Amino acid sequence: MRENIITFFLTLGVWLIFASRITQEVLIIGAVAALIVTYFFKNMLFRFSNKKIGLKKFVKKTVFIFAFVFVFFYEAFIAAIEVSKHVFEKEPSFSPGIVKVKTNLTNVSALTILANLITLTPGTLTLDFDKSERAYYIHWIDVKTTEDAAKRKEIIETFEKWLGVIFE
Repeated sequence: MRENIITFFLTLGVWLIFASRITQEVLIIGAVAALIVTYFFKNMLFRFSNKKIGLKKFVKKTVFIFAFVFVFFYEAFIAAIEVSKHVFEKEPSFSPGIVKVKTNLTNVSALTILANLITLTPGTLTLDFDKSERAYYIHWIDVKTTEDAAKRKEIIETFEKWLGVIFE
């Protein structure tokens, strides 16, 4: 029951933040939406709540998560600059292609987040994931190398390190 209440108020809080105003209509619609989300997704938010982690580890992971947000924005900014350079070229110098990049991550949530981060980064798009080989198929706007280690380093290594620490 406690999880339901927490989920409801977290969802309602997020709704009110994105609505950016509090009126009677916004509050009613937000409450209804929060009830629906709570009913369907309450188990997803607290599925790991039975795991006991210490306060020190919790604080460490929280700090890593907030730091990782800035790392992602930095990487996305750099990628956006690289992609925008191609817009101003008279003769296209990029070579798009689909590459296969293997990952060391095993946690399902980490794998999912990594796939989304790859797609959110300009110039790359996650197409598929092969479970047996733990490899992503990624459309890369500027294939610079075909060597596995270099592809890994260029596309996913930074994100993979951070996600490995967060989801250990």
